[in-house]
Amino acid sequence: MLLSACSSSGSAGSVDRLGSDAPTVAGVNPVTPSGGSVNATIAPTTGPEGAAGRLAMRTYQNWWQAQTEAFGRTDSDGIALETYSSGKALSDTLIGLRQLHDAKLVMTGAPRNSAVVTAVDLKADPHTAVIEDCLDVSDWHRVDAATKAAREPVGRVNRYVATASLRWFQARWLIYDFERKADRTC
Repeated sequence: MLLSACSSSGSAGSVDRLGSDAPTVAGVNPVTPSGGSVNATIAPTTGPEGAAGRLAMRTYQNWWQAQTEAFGRTDSDGIALETYSSGKALSDTLIGLRQLHDAKLVMTGAPRNSAVVTAVDLKADPHTAVIEDCLDVSDWHRVDAATKAAREPVGRVNRYVATASLRWFQARWLIYDFERKADRTC
């Protein structure tokens, strides 16, 4: 669940290892993975796969920006998240947002990440892409919406590997699954 493992999103930008000049995510700062625990393979960076990978990365960056905005407000319904996600990724995020609001909490600060496209399959129907990320949420905190007092969960993991699976749907990428691997550090 988003709230138990994560406290996330920010303004220097996600690292786009595909060499695109895609805009960076405001509030999401890059973090350097340690010792090869993430990003072992990188998808092609040229040709149709490279172009598709850059679009997938932009969707991923925009999804984090939408999460940052939604989780930072007490009155957000998370509707912007539907632009970038569907399926399990969307439902898990909306459940986390609802739980946060029910507890009268918001997120402050921003996560840092180092995302790379590790796979693009343009032969699949629908097309698919996979993004692996090293998330560092040590600067993204749950706080009481009224008092701004910290309300971090016990045993929170601050830095871990995550994988986003995307599908091409109606001429755009959508994140349909997002898996946190809190047992893998980066």
